[in-house]
Amino acid sequence: MRTIFEKQFEDVLEATREGEKRCLSTTRWGGDPVLMVVDAALDSTGLNYFNIVVPRVRRFHETFVKAGRIRSFNDLRKATPDDLDLGKILNNKRAWGVAIGVSEILDNMRKELGIRSDLEALKTWAENTSHLAWERDPVGRVNGVGLITFQYLRMQAGVDTSMPDKIIKRVIKREFGVRTSDDLSFIDEMERLSHAIGYSQIFICWAIWMKESDKGKGEWEAV
Repeated sequence: MRTIFEKQFEDVLEATREGEKRCLSTTRWGGDPVLMVVDAALDSTGLNYFNIVVPRVRRFHETFVKAGRIRSFNDLRKATPDDLDLGKILNNKRAWGVAIGVSEILDNMRKELGIRSDLEALKTWAENTSHLAWERDPVGRVNGVGLITFQYLRMQAGVDTSMPDKIIKRVIKREFGVRTSDDLSFIDEMERLSHAIGYSQIFICWAIWMKESDKGKGEWEAV
């Protein structure tokens, strides 16, 4: 199975290693947890990731982070989904509601547990929850947060897990014959596949995204 995987994704393996490294070391978006949350929130819209989501996260960075307007979860939680400047970046109140709601949950956690930083709060949350409990989790209960968004945020926070998006499920079914009755079972099957082929779940997901998006030359976000 490892040979099948490497042959199918050989042209994106190098770029995929960068994605895996950034997730596992929590250094995506320069290690900025606010941008990780914004990324996951905008990705929840289902829009093209590399062509639409990434450029808009960059615009958020320029407009809000670099300008000193939003640099923490505490700052972001004070925003409103109908903020005109947020709307100029992406006209989707539901997505911004996700970013604001998740920031509020994580900011409260940071304060209640005496955690030093927003990044540590994000990592603590991700490590201490589970896809099996996502509907009961405070982040999972934020309006607009589905299992895919929940899992993607955990991946960015350094947890080796997977997300059951339609692209990943289609490719895994085609290449490895994995069929499951529901998304939670799919995540469990991805863990088994990871052990079988010797690559992390994060690596498998990024390899599929890079291949299916025709992104294999290291087109990574730079902020």
